[in-house]
Amino acid sequence: MCIFSTPKLFAGIRKLYPEEYQLLKHDEEILEFMLDNKCDLDTFVGNAKSCVYHGDEKAIRSLITGEFSANDIYAKGQWMYPAGAFHGVEGEPC
Repeated sequence: MCIFSTPKLFAGIRKLYPEEYQLLKHDEEILEFMLDNKCDLDTFVGNAKSCVYHGDEKAIRSLITGEFSANDIYAKGQWMYPAGAFHGVEGEPC
């Protein structure tokens, strides 16, 4: 997680990791400090559409479980940049 993430990236975090997202919101309350200096996390994310690519079920499962093998880190076929990579030049804007 990066504090410089966009609403779309945080929407993906909210969807894939709901418990961690809630903990982050709770941290904002405890610390009385927002990631965005103008609004809280829920307001920042709003109704943004997640830019998580769901076309690779195995990758999504690895993201959620944290489990992957050495073979999983090597791209077979054409490599796809993750969303937001290189400010959207390759991985599409996010």
